[in-house]
Amino acid sequence: MSVSVIVLAAGKGTRMNSELPKVLHKVLGKSLLSHALETLSFSDNKLVVVGHGADLVIDSLPPSIKNILQKDQLGTGHAVSTVINSEVFKKSKSEFTLVVPGDVPGIKDGDIELLINEVKTISAPVGFLTALVEDPFGYGRIVKNNEEIKIVEEKDCSDDERAINEINSGIYCFKTEFLIENIDNLNTQNAQGEFYLTDLIGIANNQKQDIVIVQVDEDSIKGINSMSQLNEVEDIMQKKLIEGFMEQGVYFQDPTSTYIDADVTISSGTKVLANTHLTGSTSIDENCTIGPNAQINDSSIGKNSKVVNSVVDQSTIHENGNIGPFAHIRPGSELGEGVKVGSFAETKKSKIGKGSKVPHLAYVGDAELGENVNFSAGAITVNYDGKEKHKTDIKDGAFIGSDVMLVAPVTIGEESMIGAGSVITKDVPSKALGIERNNQKNVEGYVDRKKKK
Repeated sequence: MSVSVIVLAAGKGTRMNSELPKVLHKVLGKSLLSHALETLSFSDNKLVVVGHGADLVIDSLPPSIKNILQKDQLGTGHAVSTVINSEVFKKSKSEFTLVVPGDVPGIKDGDIELLINEVKTISAPVGFLTALVEDPFGYGRIVKNNEEIKIVEEKDCSDDERAINEINSGIYCFKTEFLIENIDNLNTQNAQGEFYLTDLIGIANNQKQDIVIVQVDEDSIKGINSMSQLNEVEDIMQKKLIEGFMEQGVYFQDPTSTYIDADVTISSGTKVLANTHLTGSTSIDENCTIGPNAQINDSSIGKNSKVVNSVVDQSTIHENGNIGPFAHIRPGSELGEGVKVGSFAETKKSKIGKGSKVPHLAYVGDAELGENVNFSAGAITVNYDGKEKHKTDIKDGAFIGSDVMLVAPVTIGEESMIGAGSVITKDVPSKALGIERNNQKNVEGYVDRKKKK
């Protein structure tokens, strides 16, 4: 069975009060349009109708997905007509055509599959998804009169029709032949003066043809036309995502203060504590403790690790890692097994070997630390000379004393020691003591003499 998909993504979303095209606003870290396209991945022939902010929308699309420009936004019927009359669509020759709004991120692939199969089974020209809702305001109502079915938009409803609580989702499956034959028969005789795609339901009625209605859960077809609706839908999807993790054995201390993007993975036995944000393509292995107050983005956290009150961004932490509190693991960091990065310590674009420690108040940037290195409080790698970044190389077992500056490029040999307060500008051999200090001088009686002045 061949199915073409038309995704409607041309609207501005005036009520969003944003310059960003509506379909590019994000829910759980992905644009509304991306959510829809992922659900529709079963089709190899997807066409996205673009209009407002067309260049931005097109730039967001995968290369394999085609776009059709709707120059004037004259309604959903006009958008579909623009596609149907395009050369790209004519070449597809699909048996069925699915029409989906680009601003409905909760669509379920099972509902789509059921709709297509129902239309195919009874050979109906059209079918669509509906839902029973408590507040139908703003949606088209499903009006059933004996054997006739029609969709009446909010602005065209009578008082009795407004009381109907079965609403149109805007998701349709058409026989392509029926769509081609009738799409140009739509007119603008309605309150908004637009070409309504819903009028095709009336045309099917007039032709005495069967119409398929598949009723689904309200949450799965919620559209987004305002920031408050964006927040509402994201809240619904976030709760379902967290519930899914709970069923897989992940503990959440306070789901209401936890934020997780759609592409995050968390293994069983992990505890996610309050006020934790996991974003991007982050993966958390089993039996970790994350939070409270952790922010982890596009990073991998190994099993049995802890990340407390810290930020981890675009980095890898291997098993038994111990991060925080108040640590900042910046992009390009790779921390080996059992590495500790503690209070007010920061790493950036550095590889730290197994068992090494950066306990507190330290900076490791553009560096490679071997295994079992101790990088003491106040120590830093001086990696920037004002024009370029340089690398610091610290070999296995080295001990870096407190308040040390390692001026890159520099290499610290195996099991060497760097004396506290030193500014190291030259390589230090293996098992040597590197120290750079002035001799201490004590001036006796200085304080009393100063007071007399």
